[in-house]
Amino acid sequence: MSPGRRKKASHPDTREEARGPRTRGLPPADPSFASLEQAYRRLEHLYEISKLFASFESVAQSFDPALGILAQSLPLRSAVLIQTENGQSRMITWPSELQDSERMQAVRRHAEDSYAYLVGAESTESLALTEQPGKTLLPRQELRQGDAEKRFIVIPLVVAQHSLFGALQLEAAMALDKKDLIFVNAIANQLAIALDRDRAWRRDITRREDAEDERAQAEERGATSDRDRLVAESLSDKYEALASENARLYKQSQLSVRVREQILGVVSHDLKNPLSTIFMAAGALAQRGALEGQATEISQGIGRIQRAAERMMRLIDDLLDFASIELGQLSIKRQPNDAGSMINETLASFERVAKEHRLKMTFEVEPRLPKIFCDRDRILQVLSNLVGNATKVTAAGGHITLKVEAHENQSVFAVADDGPGIRVDDIKHLFDRYWRSGEAKYRGTGQGLAISRGIVDAHGGRIWVESEWGHGATFRFTVPLA
Repeated sequence: MSPGRRKKASHPDTREEARGPRTRGLPPADPSFASLEQAYRRLEHLYEISKLFASFESVAQSFDPALGILAQSLPLRSAVLIQTENGQSRMITWPSELQDSERMQAVRRHAEDSYAYLVGAESTESLALTEQPGKTLLPRQELRQGDAEKRFIVIPLVVAQHSLFGALQLEAAMALDKKDLIFVNAIANQLAIALDRDRAWRRDITRREDAEDERAQAEERGATSDRDRLVAESLSDKYEALASENARLYKQSQLSVRVREQILGVVSHDLKNPLSTIFMAAGALAQRGALEGQATEISQGIGRIQRAAERMMRLIDDLLDFASIELGQLSIKRQPNDAGSMINETLASFERVAKEHRLKMTFEVEPRLPKIFCDRDRILQVLSNLVGNATKVTAAGGHITLKVEAHENQSVFAVADDGPGIRVDDIKHLFDRYWRSGEAKYRGTGQGLAISRGIVDAHGGRIWVESEWGHGATFRFTVPLA
């Protein structure tokens, strides 16, 4: 598939006319920001998908959720997975919402024709494909203009030095380009490794069971015949073959781990460093503009650049924090800290937001509160996440309260709001990464609460929520006393 061409955005000439008046306009939106954010999102999604495949259990339990993550990066209309094992081929299809049967039939034919070509089959009928539906229903996507054939990507599933054993077909709502192909190819490669590892593991189990049955039968008969003795002797050879297969699977697993580490390296270096440069340059421009009395429109444009850079920096930091939490390597530097001053610092950082949203923020700190033993910056990060969420769900004129009190050998922090509250069914998922309630009406990545839980756990505390639908919510977490 050849990448579609994209017309470069034109930039107005801002040079001054020789005799015209001096004018300054608003800087044009830089498409590189959108491209940079898309690259970050895709790296983040690829990282999440690689984790699912590293612990692959089945197509339903591992690929279905991976497909849901992929649909956040590509506007998918359908997906088809074909696998061949022991001479039998199976096709699993995932349509999008309200996808008509005639369209899905065309999608299946496209997948069958492509797979027949890849394996060199004489016809699609010779494949003898059996079909079953996937569990995930992709979000509805309206077709966009573009070459219809370029909406499809078909990637063969094959592992080095092994035969092709399947294919992954994705259909998008728009024409796909080279960057989309590279992204999907990275996912398909990891899927192939995961499926191959799963197939080998199942073969291993079958061989072990067969070997055990043969050994038991030989022992039962006392190995009286030459054939039985030969079978018993061959068991050691089979176990050696199994050990070799397990070593290959271990090598593939290590490769998946290295791929994840490389992704983190790209995020932390290749994205974060340029963002830091953009952030510092925007700050310098803003300072120079203020000194020279530049037009307000210029200052607003620079402000937008700064806010975009700040937001992406937070997203990158969140990804790196969560990766560190999962690896058990989150940096925690504990020392005695005053909990009351941390409450005051949090309130001060949200003073402007509270004023803009017309929210009343108060605090309650227990007198003579003992110091807590914690990483100050990390606990401030938890408080910021909780208060930030509260400001997003609380209506204008609402009230947010921060509390901290000592209880036995720990301090208990609380952030309470009088927002809409949380449904009972949602509470059990609230601290899951990327999970967002259907009631959420604000933008977010679904990582803040998961990261907060990781930070609190690393301090030896716990975090939970108390809420009744329609009556606000109170988040509490504990930190050990010094």
